[in-house]
Amino acid sequence: MNKETEIKKEPKEFVRPPIVVVMGHIDHGKTTILDWYRKTKVVASESGGITQHIGAYEVVQGESKITFIDTPGHEAFSKLRSRGAKVADLAVIVVAADEGVKPQTREALRIAVENDLPYVIAINKIDKPEANPERVKQELAQESVLVESYGGKIPSIEISAQTGTHMDDLLELLLLLADVHHFVAHPESLAQGVVLETERDSRRGVSATLLVRDGTLHKSDCIVIGRYYPEAIKICENFMGKPIAEAGPSSPVRITGLHQTPMVGDLFRAFGTKAHAEAYFATISSVVSETEMKASDQKEVMPSDKEKKPVFNMIIKTDVSGSKEALEDALMKLDSDLVGVKILRSEVGDISESDMKFALATKLVTIVGFKVGIDATARILAEHESVRIIRGDVIYEILDEVRAKMEAIIPPQITRTSLGKAKILKIFKREGSRQVVGGRVESGVIQKTAHINILRLREVIGTGAILQLQRNKSDAETVEKGSEFGLLVETKTPMIEGDMIEAFLEEVTRQKLTP
Repeated sequence: MNKETEIKKEPKEFVRPPIVVVMGHIDHGKTTILDWYRKTKVVASESGGITQHIGAYEVVQGESKITFIDTPGHEAFSKLRSRGAKVADLAVIVVAADEGVKPQTREALRIAVENDLPYVIAINKIDKPEANPERVKQELAQESVLVESYGGKIPSIEISAQTGTHMDDLLELLLLLADVHHFVAHPESLAQGVVLETERDSRRGVSATLLVRDGTLHKSDCIVIGRYYPEAIKICENFMGKPIAEAGPSSPVRITGLHQTPMVGDLFRAFGTKAHAEAYFATISSVVSETEMKASDQKEVMPSDKEKKPVFNMIIKTDVSGSKEALEDALMKLDSDLVGVKILRSEVGDISESDMKFALATKLVTIVGFKVGIDATARILAEHESVRIIRGDVIYEILDEVRAKMEAIIPPQITRTSLGKAKILKIFKREGSRQVVGGRVESGVIQKTAHINILRLREVIGTGAILQLQRNKSDAETVEKGSEFGLLVETKTPMIEGDMIEAFLEEVTRQKLTP
């Protein structure tokens, strides 16, 4: 058969490296596990020792490769963990041997089940004196997760990411699981995959971290991300930041120099020519992305009637898109019956002069920055105009500071305790807002430092405070029913003989937001 009559063949199918998501509770050692494999110090470079956005890394074991997706453990990053699970083939759920099952452990297990994701339990930190792997397995059993040593089907392994104990065995276990499920791809095809992260900086512009799910991405390709206009790839790097000419199936790749900022979670497709990319773009340009649909839904359910409570207005600036989404979600959860939350603007990038001017124009706005800088002009404006900025590198510290600022604008709760009533019998002296009067207690007691309502013809005509109380020309703390007294009162309402006063105490309590 010659080439003219040869039937076009389907792209060849090859086994591809597994994509593994690492999930678990905060500080249970997820990043330390990857750190051991990568032989770098990612933990040291992460603020507060925690991972706060998705990273993707390749690990070589013998002749095989594994792509790891590292996800944050803090509760604010629930969406990022869920997204990591959606693009992965396998999961490692890390549980610290000294702490056991925690809230984000349960969430990780739920995410794996919801996404039908095969997983391995890695019981980490077995080098610690207080480590108790058997207790961890018992707690897992209470969550209906039976590991193989307990008669179940879930593989588990006891490791130490600090000492390296059984770390190679974990990789072998993952490769064995990958062989069972037989993950395949077509490296001869054009690449397609998903956006893991995006960021913007003043030097390199917009960058995106992509995960190639199938095919091969070439530096010469033209790419369509989400429903954004096709762009040529200018800079293509691997996960270590080294320039590469191509990236095959299961590879994380970073492209730089984009004109548009894609949405995290957007799908991408690569094309050999710009014409082919534009033809494809024409077919999908009217499709609304899933991310946009979710954003639209969120807007519809946001409470619109916030006039009855104070509102904390914010401008959000973050280092990358994933962090922006996580911070938005975490801040919106602070909205309560006591104080509302309103995000006026949310963007990726450093705090700029434009942000400062927007804050000044809209008044009473707080700029919240996560892992971002502040340019020189913006800094000068902030100092001169006293614009409030909350900025940090650890999300829960930012949330704590925002919560404290929000609590400061919540009206205090005032509890009033009635004491007694008295009749004014004599006006001795008036001087400015201070009056000296005499009277008799009709019911209850009159107490020094109490507040008073002034009544005339049974209607309240003013208020005041008792500064000094005397009985029989001696200072007194209280005067009971039937006794006469003298008062020094602070009030703007001139009293006359025959007026009544009601004495009461007020307890002012600052209200707190629920953690």
